[in-house]
Amino acid sequence: MTNLTTGHEIPATGLKGLTQNWRADLLAAISVSLVALPLALGVAVASGVEPIAGLISAIVGGIVVTLYRGSHLAINGPAAGLIAVILSAIASLDDGSGNAFNYVLAATVVAGGIQVLLGIFRLGFIAESIPSSVITGIMVAIGVIIFTSQIYVATGIKSIEGNTIEKLTGILDHIGEFNPFILIISVIGILMLIILPKMQSRLFHFLPASLWVLIVSIPLVYLFNFLRSHDLSFFGRPFHVGPEFLIKMPDDLSNMIMYPDFSMSHTVEFWIAVISITLIASIQTLAMAKAVDKLDPYKRKTQLNKDLIGIGIGTMVCGAIGGLPIITVVVRSTVNITNHAKTKWSNFYHGILLIIFLFLLTPVIQMIPYAALAAILVYIGFRLASPSVFMKIYNEGLEQLLFMLVTLIITLYTNLLWGIIAGTLFTLLVQILLA
Repeated sequence: MTNLTTGHEIPATGLKGLTQNWRADLLAAISVSLVALPLALGVAVASGVEPIAGLISAIVGGIVVTLYRGSHLAINGPAAGLIAVILSAIASLDDGSGNAFNYVLAATVVAGGIQVLLGIFRLGFIAESIPSSVITGIMVAIGVIIFTSQIYVATGIKSIEGNTIEKLTGILDHIGEFNPFILIISVIGILMLIILPKMQSRLFHFLPASLWVLIVSIPLVYLFNFLRSHDLSFFGRPFHVGPEFLIKMPDDLSNMIMYPDFSMSHTVEFWIAVISITLIASIQTLAMAKAVDKLDPYKRKTQLNKDLIGIGIGTMVCGAIGGLPIITVVVRSTVNITNHAKTKWSNFYHGILLIIFLFLLTPVIQMIPYAALAAILVYIGFRLASPSVFMKIYNEGLEQLLFMLVTLIITLYTNLLWGIIAGTLFTLLVQILLA
C-alpha cells in the first residue's frame, strides 16, 4: 500500500511487518535502547524508587504495550513527566510502614485499568480537552520539581523539608555544604549534555550524550574511590564519599519484583494518586502520540483510543510487578524515527535489548553514581522550565501566559491534580468573562 501524500510504500503491520522489516527495526531499537537505559534509571531514582523500577517499566513498555497499541513508531516507557506524580504519591501515601511504593503500585494498577476503560469507551478526548496553556504550566511545574529534587542529589546534600518553592530557595542556604567530589561528577555530566550534541565528531555521536555521562562518571568513581566509605579532604575540609552514592541493583530476579498493596484504597490520598497518574499519563501519551505522527515519514496516524488501551494494559502490568507507569516518550520515539524504524516492532526489540542489558550489565550499572543520573535530570528539568518556554507562550498571548502561570504556581504549592483542576477552571472562567 502506498501513501498518496508521501509516495512511500507503507510498511506492513503485524507479523508480516515483523518478518519484512526486522533488520531496520532492530537497528533502530539498538539506538533507542542505549538512550532508554540511562533515562529509565534516572526517572526511577528521581521518582524516589529503586532504579530497577524504571527498567521494568521500559521493558514492559517495549514488550507488552507493542502487542496492543494504536501507534506505529512511538516508544513507550517511563518518562520525566511522571516523576512529580510519583514523588507526590509516595509522600502522601507514606504511613511510616515502608510500604509507600507498594501503595503507589496499587494506584498504578487502578490508573491503568481506568485508561483501558477510557480507550474502550472512546473517552480519550477528555484528556485532550484540557487547555494547552494549562498543560504547558503542568510541564513547566514538572521541570521545576525535577530540577529542585535533583539539585540536592547533584550537590551531595540532603534535601530539606517543605514544598517545591521552599526547597528551591533553600538550596542557597546550603551552598557551603556542597560535596565537591559529587559536584565534580554532576558538573562534568551537565557540561557533556550541553556540549556533545553540538560537536561534529562521529565518535561522540555514536552513543547518546546521556550514555556518555554515565560512561565518563565510572572512572571518576574509581578516581575518588567511591567503592569504600571514607572522607576526602578538599582545601582542608573533609567530605564523605562511599558506595551509598552509587546505584544499587537487586541481587537476583526474585528481589527485582515488588507487589501492589491495596490496603490504602479507602483513603482520599490513594484516589488522588490514581486520578493524577491517569490524567498526567493520558495527557502526555495522547499529546506525544500526535507529535510522533508528525515525524512519521509514512504519515500514518495513531489510533488514539487504542493506544490508550495499550498504555493502560502496560501500566497495569507495571503496577503488578514493581514498575513505574508507562507513557509514550517523544525523545526516544524521535531517536527511533531518525534511525529509520519502520514498524511498531522496534519498540518490542528495544524492550528485549533492555532485558539483555539488565542481565549482562548489572555489575557496570552498580558503578554508576547517583550524581551522574542527577546531572541528566537537572538538565531535563531545566529544559522543561527554560526561559524559552515562557517566551513561546508569551508570544501566543498575554492571557495564555497568565493561564500557564496560575497553573504553575498552584501546582508548585499543592500538587499536579490541583494544578490541572485550578488551571482549567481559571482558564474557563476568564474565557467566559471575556466572552
